[in-house]
Amino acid sequence: MGKLSEYISMKRDLAFDYERELRAVRDLMHGLTRLSGSDCTIDLTASEGYVAGGHARAAFSDALRVAIHDTLLQYAHDLACEGLDHGMDQDIVSNALSGAPVTLVRPHMTAGENGKPVRLAACA
Repeated sequence: MGKLSEYISMKRDLAFDYERELRAVRDLMHGLTRLSGSDCTIDLTASEGYVAGGHARAAFSDALRVAIHDTLLQYAHDLACEGLDHGMDQDIVSNALSGAPVTLVRPHMTAGENGKPVRLAACA
């Protein structure tokens, strides 16, 4: 494998990783449903059982969603800027954040410009 093909392969893998992470962050912003630890998982959308229907769970779920939204928004912004700095195509970043269908990463990606604006839509 030549140096150019190795470089193109590396850029394709980099774009794939960033796109996948951006889509995951976007999905979390639209609805955090589970919180997992090493042994147990709390299903925040569950309605069965004594704990799931309690006031403590409702208050915890609401507070967690509010607190994590700003953090996820900042992470998505930082991730998008970092991906653009690494040369990701603006369309890939935009599509990942907007929820557009997954597109195949083109091997002839254009280099991003430093300081290129990234627009994120905050949803309440």
